[in-house]
Formats: sequence, structure tokens, C-alpha cells
Amino acid sequence: MSQSAKEHDADRPAQLALRLFPRINRWAQTRIERKDLGSDLSLRQLSALYIIRHESATLGEVARRLMVTPAVVTGLIDRLEKRGFVRRVNEPGDRRRIHLALTDEGRARSVEVENALVADIANRISRLNSRDMETLARGLEILDRVVSELEVEHAVQRPSANKR
Repeated sequence: MSQSAKEHDADRPAQLALRLFPRINRWAQTRIERKDLGSDLSLRQLSALYIIRHESATLGEVARRLMVTPAVVTGLIDRLEKRGFVRRVNEPGDRRRIHLALTDEGRARSVEVENALVADIANRISRLNSRDMETLARGLEILDRVVSELEVEHAVQRPSANKR
């Protein structure tokens, strides 16, 4: 199979993935609001809490992961900090570098929302037959790897674009 034919075959799953991502986000935001899990928090704020919970994050790193400007993240973190979900921590040895950390309340809210969304999705997935469930799991593992590769590629290219 030629490279061109292989790329053409890859169009369908790529289109499905791109169509699916915004739908998942819309569903998650709606579910959060209806279940009153974090309706006082936006999906972007909850995403920031998730990133901070799972990674050693600075403002710049959160901005890159959310694909927004540092100014947007500064406002986002300011609001989360005022509400007692996040705190800024100076890095030992370099007071100019600030890491973000969750408060106990921020961690609890992040875990609560994630667990509720996972339970909703797991409930639907559990209705699949075992073969479809395994196929889905394998496909999602592959998609996770592809997206990770794209993130790395984007992160490598981004600094050179900023030098212009």
C-alpha cells in the first residue's frame, strides 16, 4: 500500500476523532452542570485542576496544555485561587518560578468530578459485549499514543514560532 493510500485510509479515523473530542467536551460540561458536580466551575477550570493534580505544573505549562495564552491562564488561576482550589508555590532555589498546587478542596472537587464522569462513561461501556469493550480499549490506547505524539510535536515546534 502506498503512503498516499495509507494516509487516505487514516482520514476516516482522524475525522471521527476530531468530531468526537468537542462532543465529549460538550457532554462533560452539560453533565457537570446537570449533576451539580462543579457547575460553579467551567470545564476549562476543571481541566486546569486536573492538569495541576496530575502534573507538576506552572502557569506556562497549564497554558500550553489548555492551548490558551498565559494571560488567560493567569486569570483562570486567579479565580481558582480566590475560591480556595489552587495555591501558588515558589520553587525552592528560584523564587521567580511558581508552581501550582491544589488545595485539599481543589483536589477533592477535581477527583469528585472525574470519578462521576468516569462512572457515567463506564456505565455505558459496560453495556458493550466483551469483544467491543476490548476493541474500544485498544483503540483508545492507540489514540492516546497518537495524541501524545502530536502534543510532543506541537510543543517542540511552538517555541520556534514564538521567536518570530
